[in-house]
Amino acid sequence: MMVEPMPLETRRLLLRPPVPEDTDAIIAIADDWDLLRQTARMPHPFTAADAQFFFEQVLPNEPNWAIVWKPTGRLIGVIGLAPTSDGNAAAIGYYIGRDYWGLGVATEAGRAIIRVAIESFGFRTLTARHFADNPASGRVLAKLGFTIVGSSSHPCRAEGRSRAAVELELTQIRELPQA
Repeated sequence: MMVEPMPLETRRLLLRPPVPEDTDAIIAIADDWDLLRQTARMPHPFTAADAQFFFEQVLPNEPNWAIVWKPTGRLIGVIGLAPTSDGNAAAIGYYIGRDYWGLGVATEAGRAIIRVAIESFGFRTLTARHFADNPASGRVLAKLGFTIVGSSSHPCRAEGRSRAAVELELTQIRELPQA
């Protein structure tokens, strides 16, 4: 049984469960080719039907948080966990709106989600993947303590093809990252 995602706060962010009223903001952020081509599961273009699928099919099965920039109250991205069927591990994934790239938002949100993934959800291992031509995401994951465990060819739905990807894991959790 999935634990409902609880709201979390960091220094600059409010992380809360997405709600249908977020649809327009999610579409505005997600319908960006440069963002979508770095995600595995999101189509291009990203439409209202895709947002509806997210709310009806993804959210009931995977904990996700809307990333809200506290200074403005603006939704600026989404971060989530995709649990494995045995419930022992989950993949972390995220996307941040272009206006907030390079500000440390993904790292700040990731620290909070890693803590909750371990403490509230009980995951023993977290995995992540980034496409090989997205070193910025690789740097975020390295800051979060993930280590490279291999490479793969992974589908990119937006591009309609598989691409070279870097596979990472976080298994040696000695000290939880501070949010």
